[in-house]
Amino acid sequence: MEQLITIEQLEELSQEQKNNLRDWWYASNPGRFDLYVVLYKYDDGLKYEGPFVNSGVRDFAEDFTTGEALPLLSIGQMIEIIKFKALSEFTFKHSHDTRYDYNKWDIPQFQLPDGGLSHYIIHPELRDGLWLAVKTVLNYK
Repeated sequence: MEQLITIEQLEELSQEQKNNLRDWWYASNPGRFDLYVVLYKYDDGLKYEGPFVNSGVRDFAEDFTTGEALPLLSIGQMIEIIKFKALSEFTFKHSHDTRYDYNKWDIPQFQLPDGGLSHYIIHPELRDGLWLAVKTVLNYK
């Protein structure tokens, strides 16, 4: 089971979603050993590099304020951000179809900050299913 989102998944976010993620992450007091990436400017464009560890060796504050640092969210952090933003209870469950040897994670609808409902998400990987829910809630401040 994959535990962290990838740089490629972070690149799926709009600028507004990235800003909302950074606001949530910084307000939640980033953990001492959180993994993160930083956007660097090169002659041929922009590129995220990392992961870096918030360990005290690198200057995390500088990375955050000058380089658009974004967290490589863990499953636990994704659950936290969804629970923080959702207006109703957030749950998920695992099931296994023995006939077809298929695992799936169900994430039922939950109420969004604007009062609407999220999509019902079914995905074979918990990380990726939660990421779909996180991308939805990151549309809201």
